[in-house]
Amino acid sequence: MEINRKELRQTARKQLKGNWLWVIGLLIIPGIVNLFLEYITNYVWTGSFNTNNLSLVSWWQGLGWSIFTIITGLIATMIAWGVQYATLAFRDTGEKPNIFKAMFSSFTNGYFSKTFLTSLLTTLFTFFWGLLLIIPGIIGIIKRFSYAMTPYIMKDMIDSKHEMTATEAISESRKIMKGNKTTLFIIWLSFNIWYFIITLIGIVIAFLYLKPFNKPLADLIFQALIAYLIAIILITIINFILSLYLQPYYRQTVANFYRTLVGDKYLKKEEN
Repeated sequence: MEINRKELRQTARKQLKGNWLWVIGLLIIPGIVNLFLEYITNYVWTGSFNTNNLSLVSWWQGLGWSIFTIITGLIATMIAWGVQYATLAFRDTGEKPNIFKAMFSSFTNGYFSKTFLTSLLTTLFTFFWGLLLIIPGIIGIIKRFSYAMTPYIMKDMIDSKHEMTATEAISESRKIMKGNKTTLFIIWLSFNIWYFIITLIGIVIAFLYLKPFNKPLADLIFQALIAYLIAIILITIINFILSLYLQPYYRQTVANFYRTLVGDKYLKKEEN
């Protein structure tokens, strides 16, 4: 099936019109919750909000930190899937539950056990495929796009009361993405290339600011540090602001990509 990328983006913009506050909240609030969990884990086990003290703590504190990091990582993954569930529901019905109900939707309404197992397996499969093969980075990216439709398929299957195995949604994602991974990659690239462009512009401006040819070495080093700090701060701020537009827009486009690709295939009730 041929996917019209331009049409997917146009449809996403129409769906987001008048709903930007909700979708931006669905981006920011989960991010804040995940950062809070990460900082609390670090502080409880290392006495610091970052991992700088990790090498100084006892073995049991290090073990505790590792276990809690895995737990918070799983919670973050569940929240991410909940956001994708809410995005697909919004795409299909226009439903906009409050942000916390949306982001924790994978924990409720019969979603939890199936989402937990499938999201865990998806993460493990992607990770181990990346380790086992010759070019792990490239293979990891390919598998990421191969499994990208798993959360959406999972939601449709649960909503249709389909009795599924832990790997069924993953297998179905691989099937429907066969021949469609390149299309999704191009969609992803069309959004994320802006971060690269902004970063590149910041680096060029920093180099232009240096003007090294007539500067003493000490002045040049100081000026380079200032230019570096200014560039990092500006790039971070601009990319964050850009994310408030690009990430909800991309998420909505991917939900449209999925529904265009499968229609109501996984929403059909099972016949007894």
